[in-house]
Amino acid sequence: MRNEFAGSAPAPEWKPRFIYLLNLAQRSLQAALHDDAGKQNSARAGILFAVGDDDSGRPTKELRAQLRLSPSALSGLLDRMSRDGLVERRPDPHDGRAATIALTAEGQAARAEAVRTARTINNRLCEGFDASELALVERWLETVTTRFSPGEKNDE
Repeated sequence: MRNEFAGSAPAPEWKPRFIYLLNLAQRSLQAALHDDAGKQNSARAGILFAVGDDDSGRPTKELRAQLRLSPSALSGLLDRMSRDGLVERRPDPHDGRAATIALTAEGQAARAEAVRTARTINNRLCEGFDASELALVERWLETVTTRFSPGEKNDE
């Protein structure tokens, strides 16, 4: 029988339900973000955070890579956010075929609110854990993100 935990000690009898728990946690956090942030959802908050408060904007290619969105998903999201007055598309000064995305004044206000909401939720997530436990969770989540990033071989 092949060891599911290649390169590690023999598989334990108890097997964590990480995929299920991560999916459930993601849905719970998205609901909390939506409840606390009004009309902003996690996808919009991701754009607001990724663009940041840099007036020069961020190239759409960078946003797509950072947020791991398909071109069509990013385009639709930016269309809706533009229609709602949160972002504006500008010509990319380095690539005439591309665009940069910048926050409008309304987008900057929405970003500030999203930052406050994220801090509140982050504080709730940290309750009851000490610094070493939080550091371990952070390291584990960063490892998952890196190990399963696009282009990585995931069939170990």
